[in-house]
Amino acid sequence: MTQIFLYGVQCTPAVWEALKPYLPDQDAIFVEYPHTVTQQAVSVSNITRWVYANILDDLAVDALIGHSMGGVVALELAVNYHVPSNKVILIETNLKPANAFYRNLMTDDHLAQYGEQVLAMLQSEAPFYSAPFKESLQAGFDFTDLVRCCPAPVHAIYGDRGVQSYAKRISDLNLNADLVDRIGFHFVPDACHMPMIENPAGLAKILAALI
Repeated sequence: MTQIFLYGVQCTPAVWEALKPYLPDQDAIFVEYPHTVTQQAVSVSNITRWVYANILDDLAVDALIGHSMGGVVALELAVNYHVPSNKVILIETNLKPANAFYRNLMTDDHLAQYGEQVLAMLQSEAPFYSAPFKESLQAGFDFTDLVRCCPAPVHAIYGDRGVQSYAKRISDLNLNADLVDRIGFHFVPDACHMPMIENPAGLAKILAALI
């Protein structure tokens, strides 16, 4: 069976390189969206339509795994395109605007170590996403009904921001109680929005347990 890894806005192929050696199953497809697609997209659904038509039609899938916006793509594939999957795994995906605890890219130590590389990557990708598309992911969004309608179990992985004892790490995601009950939550130690760079071994350990 195949694991499908779906990129977020902050993701390029290089982002996943640190994670790949830790993957428990090498039958993994890392989906990169062509710039010709992202430049024309005005919503996540435009990206999802392209992925289904070009990657997933008639493909047997064990897990749909998405980082950031890629998690929404994974949910849309399961709900709107009925892609059969044993589970949907969200990595640092905000289903609604989250509180300040989650609004950081990397820990201070990791930013000092990797920040120049990551920021350069973000800047290089930014021109290939339209302003309306980026705005649709910044405020006022609500993807929670996708979880309610998802036929497969949903798991969500977040960095713990280096605060393992933070009592509000679930409530700060601003999800209704029924959503909290539907989602399996998992936290990567010493990581923020980029766990595949900050703590690839910790992220892979969680993925291995879920897959």
